Amino acid sequence: MKNKLNLFQKSLISVLILLIIVLLIFFNQLEISDELWNFQNIFKMSNGLSIYEDANVIVTPIFFYIGNIFFKILGSTIISFRIYNILIFAFIYFLTFKILQNLKVSKHLSFLYVSLIFLQTFSIVTAGANYNTLAIAFVLLGINLYIKNTSLIYQGIVAFLVFFTKQNIGIYYIIATIIYDLYCYKISKKFFKAQLIKLLAFIVPSSVIILKLYFDGVLLDFINFAFGGLLEFGQNNISFSASIYQVILFMASIVLYVFIILKKNGIFKEIITNEIFKILTLLIIFTCCISLIIYPIANGAHFLFAMPLHLIFIFYLLDTLIINELYGDKKYSSNTIWICAIILVAVIIRIGFNYFENIYEYSYVKDSSSPFNRVLLSNEEIEKKSVIKKYIKEKNAEGIDVIIFSYDSAISMIELKQSHGVYDLLFNGNLGFNGKEKLKNDILSRENTEFLVVTNDSDIFQQEPPEIRDFIIQNLNYKGSVWNYSVYGK
Repeated sequence: MKNKLNLFQKSLISVLILLIIVLLIFFNQLEISDELWNFQNIFKMSNGLSIYEDANVIVTPIFFYIGNIFFKILGSTIISFRIYNILIFAFIYFLTFKILQNLKVSKHLSFLYVSLIFLQTFSIVTAGANYNTLAIAFVLLGINLYIKNTSLIYQGIVAFLVFFTKQNIGIYYIIATIIYDLYCYKISKKFFKAQLIKLLAFIVPSSVIILKLYFDGVLLDFINFAFGGLLEFGQNNISFSASIYQVILFMASIVLYVFIILKKNGIFKEIITNEIFKILTLLIIFTCCISLIIYPIANGAHFLFAMPLHLIFIFYLLDTLIINELYGDKKYSSNTIWICAIILVAVIIRIGFNYFENIYEYSYVKDSSSPFNRVLLSNEEIEKKSVIKKYIKEKNAEGIDVIIFSYDSAISMIELKQSHGVYDLLFNGNLGFNGKEKLKNDILSRENTEFLVVTNDSDIFQQEPPEIRDFIIQNLNYKGSVWNYSVYGK
């Protein structure tokens, strides 16, 4: 009877997970956000263009290189991109499970904790800025290697993977490894030897990437976009929109660690052994360093990117202090699986509710030639892209190029398979060093070109530089309007 129940539970969990994957792919609306913009960058690569030269990508390239491989295998569609993002998150959850297992957390409780982390983070599975998530996955890989006490050569390789997936997270990861090595070795020959080993292991694969960028002819563009606009990005995009709940979870891990330090030799003397305290210290160092990812855009998504680290710390601590103390080696098999099933059902209900809540505002794109085929898009955007595409095709036939200065330009440009480089994502910090001045000169030098800029100030996206729009309006001639755009040219 017990074996039959276990088989039923495993089958139920498998079906629920499969259903969630289908819902995430086909029942999530395509928003004008990071999912669209990063899809556009990989879509350009799949059509023979180069990031950094033809797409102003401002992060290091591993996420895009891997994505391009996926597109070659599965096709250059938004569906393929969503599958790619789902696999990245599956990697996150798998590594989280392995970390908990290596920390001696029971198998069933580990699965429960991973389910709770999934409950917190499922909303960003198709967020699209998942170079952050892939970098976090590599961070978890590095933490797991530290727990297993493997060679420091692997830490150098992991540092390379993190840095060349997202440069700022890579820097935070390297800082975390140095702090943890200081904790372990103090200032000693062993410490400096460890840093040298990691540095050499970092340099070798980094040289391969740099050589690839050089032979692709985009090394200078890579330096310009990935590093030249960092200061401008930080200065112009500072915002805070995270929930109080997320902030509390972030602070909880730090407060709990401080509490452990204060009580380690008191009420927790018999529970918090030196080995457990070392693990807690490892987790909190990486958690605090990687949490710097929330700067400068401290929104809900950026908090969620770092959330698995906080929750791993909290779950491991609570498991050590409470679960083991109260229940010891008691098995949790049946009840734990049922709780996991309930969590997965809750996720399904939430995705379904979001779908039915907006069911009259969105429709499936029904065009087998479109990269957006079989994906939900707002009815307004479907109609808008049809009008804009028709307008651009007519102007192209007259020998006039059309550049859309708007955050939603990708909807039309992707289907037309056209690229205008930095104009396709004209955001603060996305233009490289002194990018705005270069852009103004380029605008004035263009012949037979029309610029579409939003007519109303209220339609300007928060990350778009309004001075570029104003420059176009003040220096070019008004030629009419199409949809919500005003048309300007020489």
